[in-house]
Amino acid sequence: MANKDIGRVILIGFDGMDYELTQELMDKGLLPNLKNIADKGGYSPLLSVFPPDSIPSWITTFTGIDPSNHGILEHINYLLDDVAECAIDTSVFHEKTFWDRIGNEANKKVCIVNPFMAYPVWPVNGVMVSGPVFVEGEIECSDDSYLHDKKIPESIGGITNFPNKSNMKPYYDEMVRDTQEQVDFGIDLLRNNDIDFFFQTIVTTDRVQHHYWRYCDKNDPTYPGPSEIDTTVPDFFKLTDDIVGQYMAELRDNDVLIIMSDHGHGMRCTQVFNTNEYLRRKGYLKSADGDKKLSKKIIIEKLKNKVLKFMNDNNLEDYISVVAKFVPNAKALKKGSHITNYKDSMAYGSDFAGTNPFGGICINREHVEDYESFREQLMEELRQVEHNGEKIFTWVRKREELYQGKLIERYPDILYEMLPQYGSGFSMHTDLVTVNPTHKKISGGHKKNGIFFINRTDLWEIDKKECKITNMFETLVSLYGLSGNQATTRSFLREK
Repeated sequence: MANKDIGRVILIGFDGMDYELTQELMDKGLLPNLKNIADKGGYSPLLSVFPPDSIPSWITTFTGIDPSNHGILEHINYLLDDVAECAIDTSVFHEKTFWDRIGNEANKKVCIVNPFMAYPVWPVNGVMVSGPVFVEGEIECSDDSYLHDKKIPESIGGITNFPNKSNMKPYYDEMVRDTQEQVDFGIDLLRNNDIDFFFQTIVTTDRVQHHYWRYCDKNDPTYPGPSEIDTTVPDFFKLTDDIVGQYMAELRDNDVLIIMSDHGHGMRCTQVFNTNEYLRRKGYLKSADGDKKLSKKIIIEKLKNKVLKFMNDNNLEDYISVVAKFVPNAKALKKGSHITNYKDSMAYGSDFAGTNPFGGICINREHVEDYESFREQLMEELRQVEHNGEKIFTWVRKREELYQGKLIERYPDILYEMLPQYGSGFSMHTDLVTVNPTHKKISGGHKKNGIFFINRTDLWEIDKKECKITNMFETLVSLYGLSGNQATTRSFLREK
């Protein structure tokens, strides 16, 4: 049954806004608007999907189905500046989102602004404004009559450029301007149209943390010292709080304001565990040059490792992507595929989650005598791996222990999470644990807990074990008496 005591529902999504950092800044009195909502409404960590990347997380939010059912596990490759390779098939969620259900089945007027990856736009019961993300195209609006001749900000859409050390402050200032321009546009749509459900995504929170983390975190071993950008991350969080305040000023009696993020953020791993080198030493993975102790491919691999370390040691991180553009088959070098014989190996590391603590290992069934026995054996061996007296992996599981969807085989056979200082590395013929040579360039990395705020304490049921991305769809549509898209999901709000 629909909740008769709610007015408009306003949902603001901040990409990558971290629970722990938000809590820390609230405790310091720097986020008064969010603190007000937390005290008078509800506030909880919001568990992301695995891996906690923006693309699978937002698509799960939009559709209510986990990645083993929608099958989209792509992540963004910032380091080669080749984001075009992340283009996805939007038909997976085209006209299947929570705003489609709310608009069509509950007959509510919706206004959707900059939904991540949801492009091109499609007809909705209201208006949808979206820009291209990792693909060519123009910003689109499903119904121009809602604009009242107001210009759509050119920054609507995805990531188009990246900062380097020579323009860090101007780049940050530009993100601040773009963000506020998008918010002004969203508030104008809300204020000047008859809207029942409003949703806007702000992606710059994620970008700021990726690029500016080490400049603001004194605990980061690569923190360069005081500078004009050493408060950019907390400053941007204060901007998000101000944005929340701007939307709070638009609220009417009984309106519902929800603030969420798709995943968290923190210091990106400073070391990598070279999974394929570990598997090679165990005899499970074959080198592309077989048992040769020295070959052209091995020389190239060792040279690559030395060059990356040299660039890291000499603060040349801005040139990694530049140099890569002139290296033949640079993508293969990054993934280690030039030196790895995937076809004839028993197991090999998967790069599906990038250089992060979240990862997986694929098993070639045809090369193992008993698949389940081998998988159990390898999982137990990984659990025992140590570095400097501590175990690297916090958990190691079968993929079926996380999800059971029809596309579960798109995940590696074994999934794992490491301690936050370690990420998955793909170099071979090197040490098992080496420095992460890309940390200085991308010093912020994803964590699994985003945020969830709601301004209505009468709707808030504190059931934190259910407060997760996979339940966001049902939580939203339940406000209108609608059910979720999977039997395993449930709303974490109290029904009135």
